[in-house]
Amino acid sequence: MHKRNHSPNGQCLNHLIPKIDHALVNTSEKVDILIVNDGSTIKNNLSFKKISKLNKIEILNLKTNVNSQIAIATGLNFLKKEKFEGGIIIMDADGQDDPECLIKIIEEVKKDTKSTITVNRSKRKDEVKFKILYQIYLFLSFLLTFKYLKFGVYSYLGSNSLNKILSTNDIYLAYAASIAKHFKNRKVIFAARKKRITGKSQNNYLSLTHYALKIISVFRKQVLINSGMLIFIGLILSNFKFLSSFFLLIFFAFLIFNVIVFLIANRINKSEAIGNTLINIENIENLIR
Repeated sequence: MHKRNHSPNGQCLNHLIPKIDHALVNTSEKVDILIVNDGSTIKNNLSFKKISKLNKIEILNLKTNVNSQIAIATGLNFLKKEKFEGGIIIMDADGQDDPECLIKIIEEVKKDTKSTITVNRSKRKDEVKFKILYQIYLFLSFLLTFKYLKFGVYSYLGSNSLNKILSTNDIYLAYAASIAKHFKNRKVIFAARKKRITGKSQNNYLSLTHYALKIISVFRKQVLINSGMLIFIGLILSNFKFLSSFFLLIFFAFLIFNVIVFLIANRINKSEAIGNTLINIENIENLIR
């Protein structure tokens, strides 16, 4: 089995990779790590001591910065190009994805090597305001998509699934949403979301809102259908008064929302960054062999 990682941060990785190595101490799996460096110009200064379970650590250095979802897609496209055969575990590099959960993933994979696994968050250590907004988002996204997306990038894919996940541009919008769309019969593992190893998240409420819209845009056709149903319900509640303030408010709210969702998807689909992600790879560094 091979484990893959993205979004490097030197300080985080110097703590995270030894933790990964330690988590795998009682396994017989052969593990490689591929770090996708999303165009960072900061010297990594990576130094690992007493690594015993990791077979190889490589850094895929990108020429220019792209968002995290495109970085993930670049790593997967690279594995496809290399005709990689094995298991692929995708993690964030900030330490919030618990390395101890790797054992659970490996155990599930042994039961079915062709399975797709997501690690759903059982706990989040966030401020109350964020937790409330997050629950509102989960409710609204389920209402519009019929999908309950309570997982991030921490997941397992078999190499046989690469063609499927890369068959559309959904992955460039939101990796987790793409998993939910393309792999309906997936296994779920629950794990608490850990604190970042170092530093603070660069995300703010505006960027998180934009990301939430990208997630929903993956299901834009379903959103359009569900919006039509909700508009019809609004029409019934307004006693079929097309010009009532209540109905017009619902109609224009869903109209504007759908326009935004389709515009976001269209912008990604026409982006040069997804035309051929492999062109953006500058070089590959081998840290250990």
